[in-house]
Amino acid sequence: MTESAATAKTPEVSENPETPAAPAAPAANEFFQKNLAAIRQWAPYLYSRLGAIDVPNTDLIVDPDGGIDIGFRGQRLYGQDAVAHASAQIEKFAEAPTREFINEPDPEKMKGMTGDFCVAVRDRMGGAGIAYDPAKTFPNSHFLVVFGIGLGFHLQTLIERTEAKVAILIEPNIEYLYHSLYVTDWATLFEIGDRQGVRFSLIVDQKPAEIAAKAGQVLRGNNPSLLDGVSLFMNYRSVILDRAKDLIRRDLFLSISGLGFFDDECIMCRNAAGNLAAGTAEILGEYLSTRDEPLFVIGSGPSVEADLDFIVAHAGQAMLMSIGTGLRSLLVHGIRPDFHIELENGVDNLEIIAATAEEFDIGGVTLIASTTVHPDLARIFDRAVFYFRERVTPTQIFGGSFPILQPAGPTVANSALVSSIRLGFRKVYLFGVDMGTKSGSKFHAKESVYGTGLLDEVVEASQAFPGNLGGTAVGSHVYDWSRKVLENTLQHYRSVQVYNCSNGVRIDGAIPKVARAIELPETVIDRAAVGREISQGLARCKRERWSMQWRESDIRAQSTVILDHLEGILVALAADPGSSVDWLQSFCDAIQAIEHQSPANAALLGGTLQLAVGCASWYDRRICDPGQIDPYRRLAAEELSALVGRLREGLEALLDEMETTLDLPGAHGHVAGA
Repeated sequence: MTESAATAKTPEVSENPETPAAPAAPAANEFFQKNLAAIRQWAPYLYSRLGAIDVPNTDLIVDPDGGIDIGFRGQRLYGQDAVAHASAQIEKFAEAPTREFINEPDPEKMKGMTGDFCVAVRDRMGGAGIAYDPAKTFPNSHFLVVFGIGLGFHLQTLIERTEAKVAILIEPNIEYLYHSLYVTDWATLFEIGDRQGVRFSLIVDQKPAEIAAKAGQVLRGNNPSLLDGVSLFMNYRSVILDRAKDLIRRDLFLSISGLGFFDDECIMCRNAAGNLAAGTAEILGEYLSTRDEPLFVIGSGPSVEADLDFIVAHAGQAMLMSIGTGLRSLLVHGIRPDFHIELENGVDNLEIIAATAEEFDIGGVTLIASTTVHPDLARIFDRAVFYFRERVTPTQIFGGSFPILQPAGPTVANSALVSSIRLGFRKVYLFGVDMGTKSGSKFHAKESVYGTGLLDEVVEASQAFPGNLGGTAVGSHVYDWSRKVLENTLQHYRSVQVYNCSNGVRIDGAIPKVARAIELPETVIDRAAVGREISQGLARCKRERWSMQWRESDIRAQSTVILDHLEGILVALAADPGSSVDWLQSFCDAIQAIEHQSPANAALLGGTLQLAVGCASWYDRRICDPGQIDPYRRLAAEELSALVGRLREGLEALLDEMETTLDLPGAHGHVAGA
């Protein structure tokens, strides 16, 4: 952003330094109105809030020497001229910027085509003698997060120096933004940003958790693969901004978690086709009638061992739902749950359930599972009810008007909580939903498949958290992610009473309660009758419904257009990658645009493409010899083009297979090449 935006239109000067300025002069009002109109155009969600301010509680103060500040009850925001304050802050930031960097891409942790792409790029770099330094830093950032808009004098320079393409501007006090409209040229800032491809997101909120959640959505929705090197700038300190910054830094890399892999999406598509092909699948979508019966949700965390006797003793007074590997612990104690929840699409889950069903009678247990689970897993149960989970390709293809069950992940505990609410239960007790452990390296109960040795314990503790029933528990990255999603869900569904009886990590919003303190109705529940009542409220995904969705998704024809366009961009980049640090921006924008062109293709292709871009960008910024940047970019563009070709071939094979499974007439068109 090298163009100049005026940033100091000074209103009338007050003779008394403690007297607020009176921005009543025609020029000041005209400047304010121009900026307010710019807000209406570029941040319309703030326009009415700003327009509603008549007499602010804070004051815009202009000292006799021209210094500008904000005052409130005799206190100053900056304590000095805001322009001088911004200048000093920016220079300090230039000397010691607050940045967050991503570790080097690990092909072992990437799946299928994404990992293959990473290996191919590194092999070609080695063959061409292109060296990189993992410790090398770089001055520019795709993302800039500013904590405190204040009077806004710091914004233009920050965006110029960081070369940010996404600017997240956070302000807890709407009046500060209001005052800035008198002194900072927002209209020009937005116009220059638009010409230079800068996307602004203004977040005005006083709740740190809400600020962090909104910032996370922006990061996730604007090429998160370019998160590496994000800049974080604090304009002024406050309890709200400090906490929001801590939360955003803590959750930064969740923005690139769960983007999806083409290989996984293909598995889920095949599974969903198998589960829906008959046209008889029951679907849990709409919220069912509210139920009075309590519900026990039983996971496989180690603390469930201490509560199994209580669960057994009160099995007649509550409905029972097992989740994931928690099923076996109940069966060992002679209890068959009413519902069992599954989320994942892997063969491991099938093998676990198959082994459990061979050992125990699971007759009468209703499976509630994502449409993406292996079809053979669903066939093990007498009855299966499916749900459409968010973001995945089968939901985009087949979901149609069915309400999506969300947030269904990242773990099955999340699916269980939302399923409980959709089923109508309003009093839920969690057992063994530990989200960590107080038992050293033991993360699962001894009677689960992990305790029996069928599966190896793979969870590794990475963080310590407050314990639910006192003390401290340790958890992993995924458990922490899952817990945060649970907390957000509970925040949304305040009418649901959720009691956490697990002796693991505390889940905010769930009331801690030891099992012996639970008070249940003495009436014995007719659990079979409850199951029948619930069944009456479920919809069916009939053949005519999903076949119509298949036709409307038009995934084959849409993918041809999308992949041809991506190929064209990459051919141009390989011929002339250019010298700009944002050399991949046109490709990134094309990936982002897929969401609007074809949500199904976005779910299927987007994750792999974004992760590949992140890999290519990571090495690009760390090339040791500037003279080797151009050769590197050419080979990276060529490998991205090869990846697009492999995606085209894989997609064609997938669609052919799905059309065969679904028994669609006249199938097997082709995803044409460019």
